[in-house]
Amino acid sequence: MEEVLRIGSLESTDLVASVLDLAIGPDSALYVAQAMVPAVTVFSLDGQVLRRIGRAGQGPGEMQLAAVAVGWIGDTLWVADVNRIQLFTTDERRPEQVIQFSRGVPEEGSSLAPGRMLADGTLIGRRRITDGRALSSRGANPGLALRRLSRSGEVLDTIATMEWPGNAIEHERDARLFPGEHPLRDLPPLGLGEYLTALMPDGSAVVQIGKVHEDATPPTFDLLVISIRGDTLLHRSVEYEPREVTRAMERRLADEYAGWRAGDYPPSSPIFERTRRAARRVFWVPEYHPPVRQVVAGTDGTIWLLRELREDRVDIWEVYDSGGTLEGTVEIGHGRSSLVPWDPRLAVALASRDEVWGATYDDYGIPYIHRYLVDRTCAPGPAQNGA
Repeated sequence: MEEVLRIGSLESTDLVASVLDLAIGPDSALYVAQAMVPAVTVFSLDGQVLRRIGRAGQGPGEMQLAAVAVGWIGDTLWVADVNRIQLFTTDERRPEQVIQFSRGVPEEGSSLAPGRMLADGTLIGRRRITDGRALSSRGANPGLALRRLSRSGEVLDTIATMEWPGNAIEHERDARLFPGEHPLRDLPPLGLGEYLTALMPDGSAVVQIGKVHEDATPPTFDLLVISIRGDTLLHRSVEYEPREVTRAMERRLADEYAGWRAGDYPPSSPIFERTRRAARRVFWVPEYHPPVRQVVAGTDGTIWLLRELREDRVDIWEVYDSGGTLEGTVEIGHGRSSLVPWDPRLAVALASRDEVWGATYDDYGIPYIHRYLVDRTCAPGPAQNGA
């Protein structure tokens, strides 16, 4: 990949906080949601600020704390904040509709607020964990339901069931730590916010990794595309070679996980050393790496899969066509998408055969948006511009 655009700098105030979501509108502008920014910033595709949509507040056209997700369905711009979605059509200052609800799911220890718009005008909820022990005590691999909701919060149906293979690291009660996501099974930094599941940018379907058949001969994982009505559009078994989690990787992840829970990023005070010890005591690793770490649904029907965490921390993305056939790979060896040390190098937000948009931080915590062009004619060789 060749970097052709970078938005953000130490001197600029255009991009002031971490990127939570971005979308390209029908006007070919870039719409960006940022943490702690109660507005959507609109950039031209050459990186110039065009305007901002929204302001701080709780009324129509205002954002509570921050815009957390943004997208387009046809000619409608939808913007999600903490607990609602606003729909804008002809006037960016006044929404056509404000959607707000909270739907409790006690069996999962969670609640659902408006999360993302679907192509038919219904919604996927944004999951908030309200009872971590209820979530993690439901038995062996029970799965989580991806529900389709009406604009009033009524559950219409279940699009798909997401595999949930023991993601939590449980902590002793005296450690006072909420169960944490395992570094090898963490949630994506951008997108739907569900494990190994991505929503197509047009809101018409979801792409997900289903069951992993580790004990099969040969081992396979299920690559699925499911319409928002629940119809299976693609079910492909992808063969893979299991990679053992080495002792060196186990020690490294244990140190990083314990350091993260103890507050090493940024550095902690000594009072958190008890937390570090407690986190190390309960840390575990599976025998083999999960074959896929993250999923991104391409804007052109491609499917992007981030493969196993490597010792050298180079990210390997595999690119599949809409029929599940592998077309090529992309290697990303530089950058960081968050302060979490095991996160991907680049938080991929939008991808296609021709270009990739993503977000990173520099060593000073300054956020950046990057646009890369994909050279599909290149032979394997040294990375260009960090990719």
